[in-house]
Amino acid sequence: MTKVSLDPVRGMRDVLYPESELLTFISEVFEDVAVSYGYRKIITPTIERFELFALKSGEEIRNSMYVFVDKGGREVALRPEFTPSVVRAYLRYLKAEPKPIRLYYVGSVFRYDEPQRGRYREFTQAGVEVIGADGIHYDVELILLLDDFYKRVGLKNYEFKINNIAVIRRLAEVAGLGSREEEELLHLLDKGLVEKARELVGSRNSQVAKALEVLNKHRRVEYVELSKVLDRVRGELNDLGLTNVVSELDVVESVCEQLSSFGVKNFFVDLGFARGIAYYTGMIFEVVSPSLGLSIAGGGRYDNLTCVYGGSPEKMTGFAIGVERTALALMDQGFEVPKRVKILALAIGSVEAFRELHRLASLARSNGFVVQVELCESKRLSKMFEYAARKGFDYVAVIGRRELERGTIVIKDLARWSQIEVPQSQFLEVVSRGVGAR
Repeated sequence: MTKVSLDPVRGMRDVLYPESELLTFISEVFEDVAVSYGYRKIITPTIERFELFALKSGEEIRNSMYVFVDKGGREVALRPEFTPSVVRAYLRYLKAEPKPIRLYYVGSVFRYDEPQRGRYREFTQAGVEVIGADGIHYDVELILLLDDFYKRVGLKNYEFKINNIAVIRRLAEVAGLGSREEEELLHLLDKGLVEKARELVGSRNSQVAKALEVLNKHRRVEYVELSKVLDRVRGELNDLGLTNVVSELDVVESVCEQLSSFGVKNFFVDLGFARGIAYYTGMIFEVVSPSLGLSIAGGGRYDNLTCVYGGSPEKMTGFAIGVERTALALMDQGFEVPKRVKILALAIGSVEAFRELHRLASLARSNGFVVQVELCESKRLSKMFEYAARKGFDYVAVIGRRELERGTIVIKDLARWSQIEVPQSQFLEVVSRGVGAR
């Protein structure tokens, strides 16, 4: 008989509790916050045509994706992100809808990257897209939503890193870079390879290379010094004859002013910051966990992405959070998912007791308790108490033949190691206030 490996495929993993419960908690809170901001859920296929992603990002994206030919001879891929799928669905179903259209999603994505801490080949993204997002207040709203979300899940230490990628794109235009070279420039900057980026543009335009050096000097600008720094950078860019770039810095300043007016304090501007995804056109940002040294969410503006797929121009903005990375940041600070009271309900020796316990369990479940019902023999009772303690139950509730005749239930509080026998009608009241409470 062939022995099958029990290990997951490289880069994939099994997620067990309590981490599985944490990932579920994060996703559920995200959905609740997104809905409260007026976003509606969209569910797109896990498998898409490969060309959907290659149209904008180029053929080379194949190297970081799961691409294959299906039985119908179509070249398809496991989605590496959601935005192209959302745009496709919009163009097919939602073009006639009044705008803005706010959509959110939660689901698995797949990338053939080298596995490392915080990076898996299958992971969960939760995010939003706004179609018809004409104005920077939509970009500001994304950061406000994220800030609310991270507060709701209990993350204590995170920052927003902000820039406008249009600054880099304008510089690429001045240098005369083609679209492929421009994307290479953004990729180099995203990876922190600033000298290689300067070499790429330096042979075309030395002033642009100097501009990249100017921007890279300001990798962390706090809001209190932002106006002064931007004035200095504007002056240096003007001196280099790059006046067409200066107005894009005004967008950064306007977004930061709005964030400050809303009371958001945990943000900074990084003028050398670029995101490697090919379709960004304007404001970009990431949520950074300083303790992990990782980005746990990111997004920005990608106006007119609809045109790539044959649609009319649309203003668009959005973000995605890495659910697993968010979980890592929460675990790093010792966070645990808020626990519900857990009850192990034991029916001793009879189907009648089992039936009565299920009736009481249904009542308790409808009031938010977790109740697991087991039918067991009296001789196994001590083993079941040991099981309850090891599995983290708060109470054990028992109905045997005697309790069934009396219409009572025995409730044992495992934390206090005390127990009480009460009428079944008082079961919910007792577990709600605690066995020892009066």
